[in-house]
Amino acid sequence: MRVITPLFTIDPFPLTSGCAALEPCQMGGKTVGAFYLPPRAALTDVFERAAALLERGRVMILYIDGLGYALYERARLPFIKRTFPCVPARTAYPPLTQPCMASMLTGTWPDTHGIRSRRDHRPLVPSLMRVPGAAWVEADSAPLTLEKPPVLTLPEPGENVDDAVLRAALPLAAGDAPLLLVHFHGLDDMEHDVGDDAARLAPKLAALDGAAHALCDVFSGSVILCADHGVHASGGHGSHGEFDHRDMFVPLGEATL
Repeated sequence: MRVITPLFTIDPFPLTSGCAALEPCQMGGKTVGAFYLPPRAALTDVFERAAALLERGRVMILYIDGLGYALYERARLPFIKRTFPCVPARTAYPPLTQPCMASMLTGTWPDTHGIRSRRDHRPLVPSLMRVPGAAWVEADSAPLTLEKPPVLTLPEPGENVDDAVLRAALPLAAGDAPLLLVHFHGLDDMEHDVGDDAARLAPKLAALDGAAHALCDVFSGSVILCADHGVHASGGHGSHGEFDHRDMFVPLGEATL
């Protein structure tokens, strides 16, 4: 059996030792692997924390696609690490955008929300996008079909996909939407080409750190920073979707601005 912690994978795990410390990860009634010690945080916590924080005021969710916890630990992200005390959180299996994003926004795992692959798009249970006045900023397409459509963006000359998302999100962050979800996925796009090499990803990580800073500068309220899944190196490129610590743990943090 493959066993994972936030920072390493044990495969195979010697089942003769430490079995009482294992927390199985299941999908469709089958065990796909186990966590060594139950994770203290989970991506589903985003739903519960956002719902609780909305009772106090505005909430913004900064969602960085593909930022696994192992990469986060190696990355230079000065604003994010200074502002958000991130902890490792387990994500959904399989660690793909659609199942993980659905878990983030519904507070449930794939066997409940029904999103188990990239082909599934409509969760079976309500999401945070049912909140009246909520806004959601995406690139040029939506990974999920939720209670309300996202604001879709296209890069202008000289922009990349995350620049366009930031441009559209800034006035919403400065506005009065009670809940704002901002989904940056340029990192995941780049990781599929170069893997999880923090040095090669440094310019993109620096840009995302700056984007988070810019949004927080104009926002007043509670901010949740999270990711959907991580990425592992595979054949010189990057891949995700496996029960691997690099895919299955993401940073999760919160700040009040």
